[in-house]
Amino acid sequence: MKSSYITLISIVVLAACSPLEQEEQSLSATIQGEAQGTTYTITTVGDSMNYKPGIDSLLSAFDQDVSLWVEGSLINRINNFQREDTVFSFYDSSKVFSVLFDLSHEIYTITEGAFDPTVYPLVEAWGFGLKNKQSMTQEKVDSLLYYVGFEPYRIDMNEIEKGYIYEHTDIRIGRAGTRLDFNAIAQGYSVDLIADYLLQNGVTDFMVELGGELKCRGLNPQGKAWRIAVDKPVDNEAERVFQAIITVEDKAVATSGNYRKFYEEEGVVYSHTIDPRTGFPVQHSLLSATVLANECSTADAYATAFMVMGVEATAQFLAAHPELNLEVYLLFHDGEKIEAVISEGLRKKIEELDEE
Repeated sequence: MKSSYITLISIVVLAACSPLEQEEQSLSATIQGEAQGTTYTITTVGDSMNYKPGIDSLLSAFDQDVSLWVEGSLINRINNFQREDTVFSFYDSSKVFSVLFDLSHEIYTITEGAFDPTVYPLVEAWGFGLKNKQSMTQEKVDSLLYYVGFEPYRIDMNEIEKGYIYEHTDIRIGRAGTRLDFNAIAQGYSVDLIADYLLQNGVTDFMVELGGELKCRGLNPQGKAWRIAVDKPVDNEAERVFQAIITVEDKAVATSGNYRKFYEEEGVVYSHTIDPRTGFPVQHSLLSATVLANECSTADAYATAFMVMGVEATAQFLAAHPELNLEVYLLFHDGEKIEAVISEGLRKKIEELDEE
């Protein structure tokens, strides 16, 4: 799972165009800033208004709800509560927490635990969270798995109403030690919120990118579909190499990967992606998973789940759940080569780049 808001595989918008296209491009504006430990870039078409103050305010409020990096955030207060004899009560004015809780539980259930926001104790223990790595043994992992699993007997949420009017939300901790980490879905959801903010202000053509997760709507400044480049999964941050270009029409795109955040100990490479079902870093050939979905929160969460599952299990999952309407681009090691799995609906929208 992600241990921070920083995405591990960058996805960038191809801005290159000919001089003629530059002359014909529509009125557009670019908004840039910093948030969630990374950067964001937003391009609006047909509208030159400055939406940055509103977006920054939205992102700041978002962090106060679900950022593990903000001392005193709602999620940190819940994680620090750790009492089984009573409940943690709060008024959820933004509904950010409740939406992420419910959506996470839905995806946890359908992926049979491959996506699990209660994996946080394991993420920290393996050294990919806010604390230093612990000495990990099977016994240590087993002790932490006692707190992992997004089930009501470990942690539950109840929205209290009176006369059909919302009053407050209760969080009940069934096992003190169970803690939440929404980082594998929160960044995508913040992209959705920014997109909704733009739509509410009458902007219909835009691209929102935050930390590599993005959402495209309408057409780009040249009046064409947005074109997104996916990085080649190589551990070389000094030079970016593109693996493919995807044409994106009214979709969100998120990528998760293992090849940039890991450590080696006694000759063993430990990936930052922790399998919540086993408690250990994943050991398979999948290098990156790019997911296209209607909502960025959905794409974000499933990209993480597929990194846990691996290539074969992901293919089986997609075949079993066509109702999810997910498109995927999986890159994996096959010996010394990088191979790809492309979902059928994506084949006409993706251009794989030849290696030099």
